[in-house]
Amino acid sequence: MFDRLPTRLDDAAIVSAAIRALAREGYDRHRIEDALIRQAPVDLDLLAECYERMFGHSGGPVLTDRAA
Repeated sequence: MFDRLPTRLDDAAIVSAAIRALAREGYDRHRIEDALIRQAPVDLDLLAECYERMFGHSGGPVLTDRAA
């Protein structure tokens, strides 16, 4: 049925840009992870690494959840 596997989010630049864009929209870490995972398969180690690099171990700035 399918000739190839779905695109995987495994490029640090793309994952970082997506995290940044979602954070600017007010998504918290959980919602960012959910949004990216729903979009395409994601290397979860890379996702965590990019997030920590951007916001630090504390989770960085407090981001509000848009659904709240």
